[in-house]
Parts: sequence; structure tokens; C-alpha cells
Amino acid sequence: MGKPAFENVVLNEQESIRVLQFSCPAFQSNHTWHFHPQYELSLILKGRGKQFVGDHIESFYPGNLILVGPNIPHCWISDDEAVNNEMLVVQFDPLFLGESFYNLPEAQAIHSLFKASGQAVKFTNYPQDIREQLERVCDSQGMTRIAQLLILCEKLTQCEQKRLISSDYRVDKSVKGVDRLTNAINYVKNHFHEEIRQPDIAKLVNMAPQSFSRFFRTQTGRTFVSFVNEVRIAEACHLLSSSDKDILDIALTCGYGNISHFNRKFLEKKQLTPSQYRENQRLKSPPTANL
Repeated sequence: MGKPAFENVVLNEQESIRVLQFSCPAFQSNHTWHFHPQYELSLILKGRGKQFVGDHIESFYPGNLILVGPNIPHCWISDDEAVNNEMLVVQFDPLFLGESFYNLPEAQAIHSLFKASGQAVKFTNYPQDIREQLERVCDSQGMTRIAQLLILCEKLTQCEQKRLISSDYRVDKSVKGVDRLTNAINYVKNHFHEEIRQPDIAKLVNMAPQSFSRFFRTQTGRTFVSFVNEVRIAEACHLLSSSDKDILDIALTCGYGNISHFNRKFLEKKQLTPSQYRENQRLKSPPTANL
């Protein structure tokens, strides 16, 4: 399959779980061979073809449900005749509940499931209420979504499981150094509102600045500076669509020192000015009923 590409899973400040449902003519046109530091639970709704997870290859059909652990390369390649493909995906960070959560006696079954996902877990012959519970995760928000995800994981621990990846599989050398990559990415996501200097991040991950620059670009396909802007613009988009904050305040909140720099970077990324983006989002929102 060649070298897997790093995928930046974007979560806004108000979320620790990402849910998406997407359809496309072919899954490979949407996502190629890739990896990310988050867990991923994927349900095939429509389509068929071949799924590649680590060193494992098998056919997929509607109803296929798998949990892939952090940094495991994976992709789905649709059959040529399968032109209507749809997938439901839930992604979440390994420690989104805090490290101490896995020490709870009630959490041991879920902890074992997450550890098993390092070999990728396929759930077979699962009952209908698994899909219904997955839909509850997708339909909920806030703390309710976290609670629904925990209920889903608890139910999954009781399902028939098949480990897909061989026990002696090791992440390819091209993904080596992923701990450094994850540390750098997490720092940016937690400190995007502050000044971020590449030499400081290089020091954080114990690398020389030039080596870190090459490493980051090789692993992610983008420069470190462009990644920082990507994270900041994603947060700006969230604030523009969900708040009435002044655009200057949003620029400062997202780590931009002046409005002209923010406007320029936003336009480069979104092909819209911040004001135009906000107006477009308001037009897409359903009108609020008058009481």
C-alpha cells in the first residue's frame, strides 16, 4: 500500500468525540491509506469492496463494524461497480476520559477492548441494538454523547469479536516517531491561542529545529506553520458560526496578532473572508421560531 498519510482529525474546543457520516462514489476518493492518533469506530452503511487495516485485507459489505486503534494504517477501497458508498464514523482521543478512568473497576472491560483495537477489532453477529446505540451517539451532544459512547463501548465488549491484524504486526517505519508527532500536534491544539514557535516545539519533542521541520512535513504532508494555521482557522470557523463574537476578538482568540494577517490566512484556506463565511453559515441555519 505504500506509505500511509497522516490525517489531522479536527475537534473543536467543545468536543472530545468526532462523528461524521459521509457518502461518496468510492471510499478511496475520500480517504487513502492513512493513520491518526485517535480510535476510530466505523460502520459501513452502503457499498462493498476491500478493507485494508494494518497487515490485514478482507472484503467489506454493509453492516461491517470495526474498531481501529491509534496510529494503525487503514483504508477502504470500493469495488468499481459499487458507486453508492456510505460510512458512519466515530473518532475519539485515547485519553478523552482522562488517564485515571481506565483504573476504575467498572472500566476494565472497555479498557481491554481499547487495547485489543491495537490489532483492530471486527464485531460479528452483533445485535440490532448496537446500530441503534451508535445512532444515539451520533444524534446526541455534550455529556450525553460521552455517556452514549460509553454505553455503546460496554455493549461492544459483549459482542463476538475478531482481531484482524496479526499479533506480530508492528507499525511501519514510516509511522515511527508518531509519539513525537502526537505530542507536537496536541501542543498546537491546546495552545493555538498563544504564540507558537517552531523551535520551541522542536525542543519539546527533543529534536533539532531543522530535523523537526523535515520530520513534520514528511509525516503530515504539510509544513508545521501551515498545520498551526489549519488548527487556528478550524477554531475560527467554529466561533464564526456558533457565536456573535467580534471578528477581531475571534482573530485574537485564535492566536493571530492582527486582523489583516487573520483575514489573509482565512481567505487562503476557505476562499471566503471571515464575514462572508459567517453570513454563509447563518443562511444555512434554520430560522429560529418566534415564541
